[in-house]
This record gives sequence, structure tokens and C-alpha cells, in this order.
Amino acid sequence: KNMDKLQRIALSYKSMLQTQYYFDISKKQNLQKFILSFEQSDFYHLAGLHKLKDIELLQTGTRKSDLFEQIASGKISLEQIKKSNFYNGIESRIFYLEKFQELIDQNQSIFRYIDKNNKTSLIKADYLLENVSIPDILFIFLSERKREITQDIPNMCCRSFFPMDKIDYSINQPAYTLLKKMKIDKNTGKTTVLYDRSIIIEKSQRAVSEIERKSVLKQLNEKKAQVAINEVLAERRLAQKGKIEPKHDRF
Repeated sequence: KNMDKLQRIALSYKSMLQTQYYFDISKKQNLQKFILSFEQSDFYHLAGLHKLKDIELLQTGTRKSDLFEQIASGKISLEQIKKSNFYNGIESRIFYLEKFQELIDQNQSIFRYIDKNNKTSLIKADYLLENVSIPDILFIFLSERKREITQDIPNMCCRSFFPMDKIDYSINQPAYTLLKKMKIDKNTGKTTVLYDRSIIIEKSQRAVSEIERKSVLKQLNEKKAQVAINEVLAERRLAQKGKIEPKHDRF
């Protein structure tokens, strides 16, 4: 018997529970640091299960962490939630949630999120990560967990996550420069540096030719990310005018 797809996604997410990401970011010499962590209860909103109002077993007041365990053990299946009249609204989240760790590993576009700058949305968040995953632009909203008195660095959770529909949530939001990002295994203490801007700049300064320097600087791919985002947006605008069909990769 093949494993249920929703169960597989939950087990993939479960492997992230022992992972923390450390972010070092700056804007105009203003340095900020934060940690991103994951809990079982976060899965409920990330998967968009709160939107399935007509699936009673998801809306009975059961603790979100218990619902996650039921999904991870195969007691709640994709077929069950597909019966919802609202399932189409979360299908793309489910699709990308399977790649969630990869999305956060790769992300380098980060914004401070100021909700009053986006009056069309009720989302409250502290930061916004913006990813390009063709054919979609993906938004991951981060909010601070309840702060421990002893903790100096804010601990964030992923509050919400979805592909762009009509609204580009990064518009009018102040962009930060990512300085350093590390991935930490809480069980083993192993730290993996995913990105370190200072090392890239050092290497570019030591380059012996212009070709080598440009090759090294390509790793500072904020511009590359923005170009990719602009390409997706341009395709969306053409699609909306009816000139082309947008490419889709959905299950």
C-alpha cells in the first residue's frame, strides 16, 4: 500500500521539528537577528487546514498538535480533506508544503512585513520571505513566538504560506539584505552555513580576473532572485490579458 500523500508531507515536515534556522539581516546598517523554528501545531495553518470549514474532524477544537499526529500516522488522509468544497483553495499549499524545507534552505529574499502597507490583507506578520518556484511566487510569513524572558534573539514561526494569486505582498515592504543564514540540528548541534555574504565578498576581492570575480558574485543572487520574480510577474500579466496560458505543475 502506497503512503497517503498528506501523511508523507506531514512526515517530511516532522523531520523539520529538530531544525532551527538562524538569520542575520541588515538594512541601512540596522542589524537584526532571529531564529526560525517549527512545531507540530504550525502545520495546521501552513497546510491551510483552517480553511476547510466543512471538514468537521478538522474543526472540532482538537489540539492542532494532535491533528498533526493523526495526519502523520495516516488517520486523516488527503482523500478525506479533498471532499471539502474549499479544497481547491489550499491545493497549491499542499503541493509546495512537501518542498518546504528546500524553499527555506534556498530563500534569500526577505522583507520586514508592515501590515498597514497592505490594506487588502488581514495578515499580521513580522517578516516576509519571498521565493520563486516556477510557475509561482511563494510567500512565507514569519511571526514571533511568545518570547522567553531569557532569550535575546526573537524566535519566529511560519505563520502562513501560499503561492501568489493576485496580490504581490512584497510591494511597499522594506527589503533586507541577508548577511548570514545557518541551519542548526537541535539534536546533534550540527550547524550548516547556508549563506554567508561576507565570505562571498572576500572571495570576490581575492579574484585574479574579472571573469572570476563576476562568477563569485553570482552567489549574491538577490538580483537573480528579483529577475526571476519579475519574469513570473510578467508571465502572470500576459496570462491575465489572455495572451498566453500560464504553466502549471499541480497534482
